[in-house]
Amino acid sequence: MPVSTDWISAASNLIMTAIWLIYLQFFYLSYRRSNRPFMIIHQAQGNGPEAPCLFVNMSKEPIHVQSIVAYIETDKGVRSCFITDYQRHSPEDSDVEPRLQEGPIQPGGYLVLGSFDDIFRCHPDIVTQDARRSQSLDGSRVELCVAVTHGPSQHLIGARRAFRIHEADDRIELQAHSIYTEQLTSRRKRKAVRRWVQERFKPEYDSEQQDRGSRQRLD
Repeated sequence: MPVSTDWISAASNLIMTAIWLIYLQFFYLSYRRSNRPFMIIHQAQGNGPEAPCLFVNMSKEPIHVQSIVAYIETDKGVRSCFITDYQRHSPEDSDVEPRLQEGPIQPGGYLVLGSFDDIFRCHPDIVTQDARRSQSLDGSRVELCVAVTHGPSQHLIGARRAFRIHEADDRIELQAHSIYTEQLTSRRKRKAVRRWVQERFKPEYDSEQQDRGSRQRLD
């Protein structure tokens, strides 16, 4: 029995539609992947407390830093410290002079957050250099958290990375918990990012719902 040309045409159309849908999905996923924010918290030039800590924007869009906080976990509990003294650098810089701290970080730009010693000095009972330590840091943990606004998005996103502190023979070394910097872009993880900004600025409206309500009343 001969196959109807209508069936052949319909099958060809379905196959072409399926191929186009696969291509569209591929291009969409490629677009999302290429435009996804990607940030790195990097321990540079060694693994001692004198090593500088860098925050690098590897995204294709600029980012604006809202808050940088370091959580230090010791046998006395968890302490938080907001980092506000840092240097900004962009790919166009021909030197490493200090730059204006505020403003967006362009793709490929980075912040020098200071050394880990500088971060530890936020706490009066933690000193790792140039003075006698008031407590042992062996086994302690430091977590660096950065909250940013990415490109045209209205949502806060963030990045964080943890390091473990080891002491041996009067020498302190930091070991990264993971080779990757955790990207906090999902809705669930963005709640933690909002908390970092709320703790830093203590805004009048401390939730997304309140923020939207205030904007509606002003409109």
